[in-house]
Amino acid sequence: MTIAIPVKMNKETTALAPLFGKAKWFAIVQEGKITIEENPADGGRAVVEWLAQSGVDTIIIQEMGMNPYQTVQSYNNIKLYHAGFERILLKETLKKLEDNTLELLEDEGMKKIIAHHQIKHPAHDEHGHDHHNHP
Repeated sequence: MTIAIPVKMNKETTALAPLFGKAKWFAIVQEGKITIEENPADGGRAVVEWLAQSGVDTIIIQEMGMNPYQTVQSYNNIKLYHAGFERILLKETLKKLEDNTLELLEDEGMKKIIAHHQIKHPAHDEHGHDHHNHP
């Protein structure tokens, strides 16, 4: 099993990065050994492609949008787990995976995450701000 987890900092004592596609660092875990790699990709779909090409078969997230989720689904061999929305440390997340207490994400579970994601991060245009029509 090769696990990828978006994290906030380049160290093992870090917390998970809430936004999958914008995470600067990813913890890659193989046979209990953790390495922190800088994210070379830009955007969620590209991150999934990078991880898949790196041999990752398990991804643990807090938030992810629909496009990267669909990219994960297109691979058919990558398991996606939800670590919850609250702040959680990398080591705590790995313990939950080991204890089999993380939610394995399917379409229904992902709908809740995407709804939560859209509330917290409404769609932005290319200028980085929203255009709302106010009455």
